[in-house]
Order: sequence, then C-alpha cells, then structure tokens
Amino acid sequence: MTFLLVAIIIVGSLESSDTSLPDSTQSDSLQKKNVRLMVLPIVFSSPDTRLAGGVLPQVIFRTSSTEKPSSVRMDAYYTLNRQYHILLRPVLWLRNGIMNISGSLSFKEWPTSFYGIGNNSSGDDQEKFTETLYEGSVQGTVHIGSNYYLGVSYSFRRSEVDAQEETGFLASNQLAGSGTSTVSSAGLVLRHDSRDNQFYPSSGSYHTLELTSAQKILGSDFSFSRYTLDMRKYFPIKNSQVLAVQGMVSLSSGTVPFRVLPGIGDRLRGYSSVRYIDRHLAAFQLEYRVAPLIGRLGFVAFAGAGDVFHHANDLQLDRLKYSAGIGIRYLFDRAEKINIRLDYGIGKDSSGDYIDLNEAF
Repeated sequence: MTFLLVAIIIVGSLESSDTSLPDSTQSDSLQKKNVRLMVLPIVFSSPDTRLAGGVLPQVIFRTSSTEKPSSVRMDAYYTLNRQYHILLRPVLWLRNGIMNISGSLSFKEWPTSFYGIGNNSSGDDQEKFTETLYEGSVQGTVHIGSNYYLGVSYSFRRSEVDAQEETGFLASNQLAGSGTSTVSSAGLVLRHDSRDNQFYPSSGSYHTLELTSAQKILGSDFSFSRYTLDMRKYFPIKNSQVLAVQGMVSLSSGTVPFRVLPGIGDRLRGYSSVRYIDRHLAAFQLEYRVAPLIGRLGFVAFAGAGDVFHHANDLQLDRLKYSAGIGIRYLFDRAEKINIRLDYGIGKDSSGDYIDLNEAF
C-alpha cells in the first residue's frame, strides 16, 4: 500500500495586535508568531479503518514571547468501515512553563472486531461489534525543578458495545466491558522533560511515569490499576540527523475492560490496535530522522518490536511482534519545527499508511 494522498495544506497566520503582519519575505523566517493556525486535510489507510478521510486543524499560540507553545488540536475523520471519530486535544503552558495542563475530549462511533485476548490470538476468531464512546481526560503538572514535573490526572470513559453476532462471546456479556460500561480513574504523574523542542526534539529526553486507578468510589463499573512507564531519548547526529528511541511498559492489575486493554498497534505502526490486546504491554522502537533533507522535505526510517502478555512467561522471543517502515516529512513551520508526517509501516501480516501532524514520539 502506498500513500493515498500528499496532503493539501491550508495555513492561516494570525498575529497579536502589537506585532505587524509578515510580508512575503518574512513569512519563512524563524520568527515565532503569537498565533498560528494549520488545517491538514487527510486521506489515509490503516489496519483499523481501511480508506479514511478527514481534517486535522491545529492552533499553536503563546501567552508571551518567552512562554512555551500551547496548542489546541482537533481530529475529525470518517472511514469506509463507517467509523467516525471527533477528538479535541488541548495542551496549555502557563506561568512561563511552570504549569502544564493537557487533556482530551472524544466522541467515537466505531465498528470494529474482537479477536480474543493474548499475543497468540488467531485472526480467524473474529467477532464484529460497534462501540459508541464518550471519553474525556485532563492532566495537570507543576514544575518541581531540574526538568521534573509532578501532577495528577483524571479520565472518564462511557462505552456502549453493541455485539453484531447473537451467539458470540461478546453477546453473552461474559467479557469485562461488553454491553454498557463506565470507567472513571484518577492518577499521579511524574515527568522528566529536557527536550530542546516539543514538536521536533533533536536532543534531550522525555520520560513519564503514570500510576492510575479506576475505582467504584469514583463512579467506575470496574476496579483496576495501571502503571505506565514511557521513556524517550533523542540523540543528535550531524547535519540535522536525529536518532529517536522509545521504550514503554504498561502493567495492569484488577478487572480491566477489554476495550481499555493495551494493544500492540497502539505503539507499533503497521498493526491494528484491536488485533493483539492483553493486560500488559512492552514495546521498543527507534527512528532515524533526517529533516529536512532537500528543501522542506525530510526522510525517516523506523523499526520496533514488542508484545502484549498476561503473565511474564508469555513474553517470548518467538512471539514478539516486529514493525518496520519509512516515512516522508514536510517541514511546515521552521520556527516551531512542526512537520507533517507520512509513514508506511509493516507489521506481522498487516500494514498501514499514517498521515499526521508532529512526530510519532
């Protein structure tokens, strides 16, 4: 599968009242504008969606010239599988970078399939269902020194799973998360962020440890806990080359609804997010980036490995899932180092195209 569309980009730039509008000789400079609007129409294909189309608008702004860039992004798309998804994601920096507030608000109507749980599930064991999802989350952190941030999080998830097969496993309501359910969870977050740029880091690191717990006292239908460690490191190489490395571990305990279980496709490009799911996840990936290479165009190559597992002894080398691919980058904003990325990833018996703003990690 090749890329289905090279994006059409519609860009608007708005300046604050005390800054003059740039002329044609200034528009490509490295001046960081107070407000910038980007609108990216997309057509793509993935293991979850088949052919899909939509739009990704994003606003980037600063409250002062020294403030870190805040952003508000929306994803809205429809697929040939009759799926549609609307997602709003704000990221706000306040008090000169001391406070960070981020979150999401999502609505999704999503026909998809259930293949069972485990890293050795068969593609033949397929049950179709449709999930109607209302979801929201918020996270707030405060700088506590030496590039460290400490904070809290809260998320809410209301799901309605409509099984399409009357005699299937989902229709029997024996699986946690089938039917109608609510997940309400709160957590603690510790983050280390020494990146030189949040949109296209070329040096530094970004590590996050998050502990979340869903409990009935919070209004959740299920009680479970999750521990997630996400570690990213960026190594600069000469001539605008960067090696980006990410390792992630997610461990869960308690009764986890099947739609909240981590999937290998959540981390490795080329896989469906519903094909391999289980209680725990471990994944590693690296990406070699040359951006820009010619003019505003850049190139990346990536590879990764990982798996989901229920018990520690289920994580075996002969069951690992591997991923590899290449991508093209278009440097839209030189000042903020914002890329439009087009990736093609190949996994085990699956592949997918990906078009998005900003990097995969």
